[in-house]
Parts: sequence; C-alpha cells; structure tokens
Amino acid sequence: MNVNTILESIKVGYSQELIFAGDGVRLAGQMDYPVPPSRSKSFPLVFILHHAGCEDREGYQAFADIGLQSNYAVFRWDKRGTGRSGAGGRGSTTQDAVNAYEIALEQPYIDRHRVVILAQDAGTGLLGSSFGLFARVQQPNGVILATNMLDADDVLAIESRLLVVMGQHDWNPWQQYGKAVCDAHNAAYHHGASYYVAPYANRMLVDPRTNRLHFGVENGIMDWLQALERFSR
Repeated sequence: MNVNTILESIKVGYSQELIFAGDGVRLAGQMDYPVPPSRSKSFPLVFILHHAGCEDREGYQAFADIGLQSNYAVFRWDKRGTGRSGAGGRGSTTQDAVNAYEIALEQPYIDRHRVVILAQDAGTGLLGSSFGLFARVQQPNGVILATNMLDADDVLAIESRLLVVMGQHDWNPWQQYGKAVCDAHNAAYHHGASYYVAPYANRMLVDPRTNRLHFGVENGIMDWLQALERFSR
C-alpha cells in the first residue's frame, strides 16, 4: 500500500474543538489524536504554524494526516479572519501564534517535551524571527521548515533538530534555502539538520502531476517524525 492510499484511509481517533484568546481576538482550533486518549497515554505533538495565505485549518489537512499516521497528535487553528475565528485589525498575529502554541501544550494528553513545530512558507519566517517566544513557552524537540524562507544566517535562531523541505521548482533555490541552510545549522549546532527536495514539486510542495502534496514530502516528513520519536525515547 503506497503512502497516498495510507493517508487517504486515516481515521482520526478523537478530535477536540478549542476556543481560545489571541491578541485581542477570539480564535478557534482543533486537536486531533491518532487514537482516543486515555489517562495512561500521552502523545507527541505536531503544532502547525501557518503561512501567510487566507486558508483556514482545513488547508493543512495533508500535514495533519502525516502527523496522525506517525502517531502524533496534531494542533491547527483558524487564523484571525478565517474559518471560525474572529477578525480584528489590532493585535499581533505573532502573539496569536504563540497563544495557540500555549493552548496546544496545555491539553491534558500532550507530552510537551515531545513537540514538533511544522512551519510553512511565511510561517518559517515568523518562527525564525520569534523563536525565542515559542521556546520560552516550550523548547521544541524538532522543527520542520516546509517551503523554507530562512537563509543560512536566519536559521541559526532555530535551536532544535531540523528538517527543511523544498520543492524543486520553488522560486527560492533549494541549494541556498535547503542545503546551505542545513550546512550552516550543522556547523553551529549538534542537533542535526537535514533537507529534502521534492522532484517536480512547486513552491507549496504540490506535485503538478497529481495536484496534491508530493508523495516524497509525505514519506520524508513521516520518516523523520518517526525517527525523532525513536531518538527521543
């Protein structure tokens, strides 16, 4: 069975709707668990940090499926002005994201010491410029930069194990935003940084031949998440 068939067959074990405060705005999100939680079970967490588009949480279903298939709980939310969240012109979207991170980690079945932040596109820039705010809440066990926008200097703000995922046809060259970024990170830290370039994939990691998230991206992230769990135990 290939990974596309596996992901299409995923059934969420349990999903919880959460309402929480952003920076002066009401936000809505959800926590998905791979199996129903119990008192004797805690889950590692994938926290999804959105890009700058107008998509609500449903736009990240493919990444959520990868996390669930890897036996992680997954948290995603509707940014202000999207989905079930309120809209507001005042307040910081960075603080919204930090508040969402806090809420995700406060959930009773989450092991906060086994959290991975998955940031996409502009979300990678937000994480790079504000990593200290997230680390103050909880130092992540790992970070995935999907469609990375951080250069070799900016990425040094990310003090964590690192995976960079790029599309072959991203307008940012993978040699600079994938390979060089990981080389710089590995030279500065001993956490471990690696990168994957998806053949044919566009900037959003979609394979134009299938019009869906590239299967290599799905496989690569899944393998990395599972290896991180083995390494952390």
